This record gives sequence, structure tokens and C-alpha cells, in this order.
Amino acid sequence: MSSRPHRTPASAVPPRLGLALGSGAARGLAHIGVLKVLEEAGIPVHGIAGTSIGAFIGALYAAGVPVQRMESVARELDWRKLARLLNPTVPTSGLVDGRKLVEFMAELLPVHSFEALQLPLAITATDIETGEALIIRKGDLLEALRAALAFPGVFPPVRFGDRFLVDGGLCNPVPADVVRLLGADRVIGICTIPEVDKQTPETFLPHNRINGGSSRPRELFSATGIEQLFRRLLGSEPLPEPAAETNDRKIPGIFRVCAQSVAIMENQINALRLADNHHDLIIRPQCPGITLLEFHRAAEIIATGEAAARAALPEILQLAARH
Repeated sequence: MSSRPHRTPASAVPPRLGLALGSGAARGLAHIGVLKVLEEAGIPVHGIAGTSIGAFIGALYAAGVPVQRMESVARELDWRKLARLLNPTVPTSGLVDGRKLVEFMAELLPVHSFEALQLPLAITATDIETGEALIIRKGDLLEALRAALAFPGVFPPVRFGDRFLVDGGLCNPVPADVVRLLGADRVIGICTIPEVDKQTPETFLPHNRINGGSSRPRELFSATGIEQLFRRLLGSEPLPEPAAETNDRKIPGIFRVCAQSVAIMENQINALRLADNHHDLIIRPQCPGITLLEFHRAAEIIATGEAAARAALPEILQLAARH
């Protein structure tokens, strides 16, 4: 009597869980806290797509670097170490050449190609000339990460064939749709960019302030941090402020204008992309007051990721359960 091989019913196979790790610079260290909680709960990750800082942390995880090691390295970063990684260059297409940052990544990563990773990984970047969003899934991992982290104006674009690539966060700050291309059945997005306030046009009319209304600025992603970065890299003393307007409010300086412009665009793009709803769950660690370069607050930032993941753990377990 012949025996048939046992087949596992499709309903008994757990869904493949994918992570979309978003941009956010220092705030993006919260991804480490989320990964920490997933490991503690024994929830396997089957694929990762990352943008900017999310691409780097995703690459570390996909390469098998322990979460404890990531946390330890993050906690050791301070202004001096960060300054050594951001070596200024003569401004042409960027303020920093990025070579020391690549060396730093190479030391932490045990493998340097996509093919050698333990988990499927996709890294997003943006063609600075065409505006296209690109997905990198094979070849040189370090060059892909260098492109993913090439914040416009700070790092120069990275050449890929005939293209020049920069930070993928310009097009896709939380690449949930990309994770599905890796075969994920369920997708969790981790977003550290603050939500855009829904405000009516009247909020911005001068008569509100005249009548005693508030003109408190919205919390934007890292506007202050971007300005600080420009000043530090250029070795600039505070620029003289322009002459005051008639209402005694001063016109923003050039660094503030550039920083705020990038921040506004990043927030709006993020809100629009999340509205596409490619994710099954979005986790938003709360990092109020933490700006672009405050990597020295790693312990605090990682803790926000842990807290957000623990709060969402019942939903995560449900997504990861067999159906």
C-alpha cells in the first residue's frame, strides 16, 4: 500500500510578515525598538523594505546583526562621532562626500551584497533627474545604502549606471507597497515622521492672530535639525537676520527657508503615501521634539519604538497568526 506525502493545509501556513521601515534620520532609530519587541514576541519577519535610515537598519537586520548590537552602537553615537562620519567637502552637489559613512556601514555589516543577506531586502531610492522611485534588490549593498541615505543637498547623488540617485524618502517615505513585491502577505509600516495636522485655510489668515488666535507652528519633520546640519557642515556662524517686517516678525533666514521647505515636502508626501493604504498596520512611534541629528538621544528614541510596538502587539500577533 503506497503512502502519500503529508501536505500541510494552506490554512495552517502562517502568513509571511513584511516590514516597511521608513525615513526619519535620528527618529528612525525607533525601528530598533520595534524589531526588539518583534524578536521578544517570537514573530518572524520574512522580508524588509527600507527607505533612508530604515534601509540601513533593515539591511543590518536582514544581514543577521543582532538587535542588541544595533542598540549598543546607536547608544554610543554622540556629536563627536557623528561629526567624524560627516566629513565636509567642497560644495558641488553635496556638503558631505559620504565615504566615512560608507566605511562605518561596512564595519557593521557582515555581508556587502544583497545576495548574501539572510532575509529578502529591498531598498528604495529616487532618481534626482527624473523623480522616479527606484527599488534596488541585488548587487552592491553598500552602494545601495549610500544612495538611500543621500539626503539632497547634504550628500551628493550616487551614480547607478546612467542614473544619479538620492534618498528614497523623497518619493516613498514608508515603502509598504515595496514589501509586497518581496512576497509578504501582511505588511507592517513603521513611520517616525509626525502626522500632518489637518488645518483649515482660515488658520493661516492674519486676522486670527489680530483677534488673539494662535499661530503656533506645526511640528514638522526635522526642520530645525536640517538647519542645524547645514550650519554645522558649512561651519557657519548664525547669519544676520533680515530686517523686521511691520508686525515685528523677522523674515526666515536662508537655512531656515531651505530646511522648512524640505520638511514641509517630506511631511506632505508621507501623508499622501500612507493614504494609499498598502499596509495592514502602521506603527507610529512618538518622538516629539527630536530633530534630524539628535542621534545622541538614541536610548530615548529606541524606547519610543518599543512602546509603540508593545501597544500594537495584539494587532501584530493577529496579523502573524494562521488564518
